[in-house]
Amino acid sequence: MPFHSLLGILKTLKLDFIQELEVFDWFDWFWALSDPKLSATQLGRIFNLRSLKLIYYNWAFSSRGERPSSYFLSQLTRLGHLQKLHLSYSYLSGNLHYVLSCLWVPLHSLEICYCRLLDTDITYLSQSPHTTCLKKLDLSGNNLSYMIPRPLGTLLREVSGTLQHLDLNHCRLKDAHLNALLPALCRCSHLSSLSLSDNPISSACLLSLLEHTTGLLELKQVLYPIPVDCCMYLHGLSWGPVNKDKLCQLQAEIQKQLQAMQRADMQWSPPLPLLMQLVQFE
Repeated sequence: MPFHSLLGILKTLKLDFIQELEVFDWFDWFWALSDPKLSATQLGRIFNLRSLKLIYYNWAFSSRGERPSSYFLSQLTRLGHLQKLHLSYSYLSGNLHYVLSCLWVPLHSLEICYCRLLDTDITYLSQSPHTTCLKKLDLSGNNLSYMIPRPLGTLLREVSGTLQHLDLNHCRLKDAHLNALLPALCRCSHLSSLSLSDNPISSACLLSLLEHTTGLLELKQVLYPIPVDCCMYLHGLSWGPVNKDKLCQLQAEIQKQLQAMQRADMQWSPPLPLLMQLVQFE
């Protein structure tokens, strides 16, 4: 769609009615928001926004870590009702504090996926006011393997009183990392879903995770990765053929343990496409 046509549509909307905004590829939008003549498209005018999702947004951080566009950040400060923030495929390394410090109200949902987060970003997040209210945290696609036990363990302890959904997909977590996180993870008493897809973890480690988390009575759904003893991993991602016999054996052992621990209400499953194949395979 030509950009001028998009602006025409936006000018017909009552921006204060909008509660959810998703923008994929922010490049052209940024210039529109920066132009005072196009005040109808200013982010700050959507002051009732509850959910903001930015994909492939160029924050334009300098190599010295200087602030990005002060205009855009100033608009974020006006979003006094924002509860959900989703940032994906954006280079935020070491600069997460610039974004979160602009938000006056603690978030309920924070998704920062494939943003090349550093340990300083996780440290800042663990000390920010947002940890007091977070119900959903998604850090998928960031290399967290060198942030364990701290600062990732510290972050999990800080959000343990409210966290309900935790996604750590494709974070290069191995057995030692997951075992080190268990004490902090087991403190998340309100956790209802946990996703660990695409992490090179063994079947034995997954069974240990099951044993330690059955005490989390609100935990109902666990998405586990294909174990390293069932497939190959390259750069943190599974590839090549999957040994379905071994995977079916693991699933059977998981179900056996769940029944023995009287947790039939807890569902453990591999990634959905593979799960469908296993059903057909059985």
